[in-house]
Amino acid sequence: RRSSPMKTAVQLRDDSIYHAYIRLGNAVQKKEGTKGEIALFEDGQIVVYIVVKQNGQRSFLFQTDTKNGTETIPGVYPSVNLLIETRSKGRTQRLMKYLTEMEKKNINVNGLREGFFLRLHVLLEERNVPAANFKELLRRWAS
Repeated sequence: RRSSPMKTAVQLRDDSIYHAYIRLGNAVQKKEGTKGEIALFEDGQIVVYIVVKQNGQRSFLFQTDTKNGTETIPGVYPSVNLLIETRSKGRTQRLMKYLTEMEKKNINVNGLREGFFLRLHVLLEERNVPAANFKELLRRWAS
């Protein structure tokens, strides 16, 4: 019996403590777990995982890599390549706004290089970023 290639598992939750969900990424399968559904992803996928707790909100934008992942994220197994992490509701909302803009422009995030995400992370960390900065980033990296 041949074993199928390993997949990255992401814990989805919706209870009194956590609301954890996928904002971006195509799961190849979902399974029932003890704390809620578990979404399974192939290697090389860009995934945005949002975790909302009473005291805040965090988002993780990562690429699945079951062989060489470098970062551990709560609720995600095995390690992945973390490209962006936000630790506040405001930055998470800004990331969601940027993703929505990219979807409107039919930009496939899986086709973007790591340099794009590094620059996007810098934009997310800055305060009062003009919309033109994000549009320029897309023009240079996603066209």
